[in-house]
Order: sequence, then C-alpha cells, then structure tokens
Amino acid sequence: MNSPKSKSVTTLVKLTKRIMPYLLCYLLWAITAALAFLNLLLVRRLFLVILSAFSVSSWSAAAIDKVSFMLFAVLWLVLVVFSDYYYLHSISKNRLWKSFSLVTGIQLLFLFVARLTPSLIVGVRQFTWVNYLLSVGELGGGIVLLVIAFHSSSHRSAIRISGRRNKIV
Repeated sequence: MNSPKSKSVTTLVKLTKRIMPYLLCYLLWAITAALAFLNLLLVRRLFLVILSAFSVSSWSAAAIDKVSFMLFAVLWLVLVVFSDYYYLHSISKNRLWKSFSLVTGIQLLFLFVARLTPSLIVGVRQFTWVNYLLSVGELGGGIVLLVIAFHSSSHRSAIRISGRRNKIV
C-alpha cells in the first residue's frame, strides 16, 4: 500500500519528471553551442577565401582575419547565452522542441551557405563528395527543422482560434 519504499519511488518519479526537461534543455543547448562554433569556423574560412579572392595584402588580411574572428566569437557567445535563456523559457511554455527546431534550422541553413560560398568563389572543382553530402544534409535538415518549427506554431494558433466561437482574432 503506502510503504516507505513506494513513497520514495513516487518521489523519485516526480523528481525525475521535474528534472528531465531541464536536462534535455541543456543537452539541446550544448548541440546549439557546438553548431554555432562550427558556424564560427566556417565563417572564418569564408572570410579567408574572400580575402584571398580579392588579393588583399598579407598584412591587411591578417588584421582583418583577427578582427573579424573576434567579432564572430562575440556573436557566438551572444548566441550561446541567448539560446540558454530562450530554451529555459521555452520549457515553461512547453515549446522546447519548437524553439530548438527554429534555432537549429537557421544554424543549419547558415552552415549550408558558409560551406557552399567558398566553393563557388574558388571553384566547384575542389568540392568533394563529402562536401556535397554535408551540404545536402545541412540544407535538408535546415528546411525540415524550420518547417517543423513553423508548422507547430501555426497548428497551435489554429487550435487556439478554433476554440473560440465566432470571434474575430
């Protein structure tokens, strides 16, 4: 019946249900931070390709590289802090997956552009099959995640609107 063992098990289950969303939140946050760091590296590579394509002097290129990398590193930090805040507040609204889909979809599309642009500048000949595979995965994953994020928000608003009778929103 109500033995001390069953009470401790129910307490443990309640505690686990309360903690699990936060553990998931920080796992998704770590994925976002890792993708943002990969974006940082690919944007640096993009800038280096652009600098070499425009034949910028080596002294200027080194200075531009260092300053732009510092600026993008600050943007990376802002994204990491923002996503932590955004994901934590999404838990209470039961929108963690929607928020993660939106942020990750944008990141994957940005990765696609940052990976494809240097190959278009330098030449597609240096584009290997691995790059093709990664580009298709980034583009497809980004589109799918954005569709999921926007579909879930439109579905939720449609339910909210249909719940009201004859009221103009």
